[in-house]
Amino acid sequence: METLDVFVGLGSNLGDSARTLLKAWKILGEQEGIELINISRPYISSPVDMTSAHWFTNAVGHLTTTLSAYQLLDILLETEQSLGRVRKENHIGYQDRVVDLDLLYYGILIQGEPRLTVPHPHLYERLFVLAPLDAIAPEFIDPDKNVSISTLYHNLLDRIDNKIIETQEIKESDWDDA
Repeated sequence: METLDVFVGLGSNLGDSARTLLKAWKILGEQEGIELINISRPYISSPVDMTSAHWFTNAVGHLTTTLSAYQLLDILLETEQSLGRVRKENHIGYQDRVVDLDLLYYGILIQGEPRLTVPHPHLYERLFVLAPLDAIAPEFIDPDKNVSISTLYHNLLDRIDNKIIETQEIKESDWDDA
């Protein structure tokens, strides 16, 4: 099977978030059919579209895989569960979480189904996704918008600066002090 470039968003706002994200990344790398390429530095960010006293630690990882998108999605969900993520049935809206692994891009696949939507539908409005993604893959071309990650990132910054969308607080960190 063909090897595809994949980008995964990693996030946590409960417990030792940085350690949890690194553990999740390591678990992904131990799976057959997945090769880890690199992971961004962590970013500390305010909650977006939810109310919480707990800020998030976020990162984006680049990996290659020979797995199907659905096989990879299942591994992401199993990894979350193994690290203590509990998804509450019938819960509306976002909630605090020990770990969240989002499939941002699966090669150049464009798909919109209830179980799997790629590119991730909210990445265009999320500084905590685009900042780390821009740090590791600024030239990657979004298959839906047909522009680079760097362009998407700077467009989002402009929309925030012009108050078109709400301000998002974020700062780059280090794995040692995240």
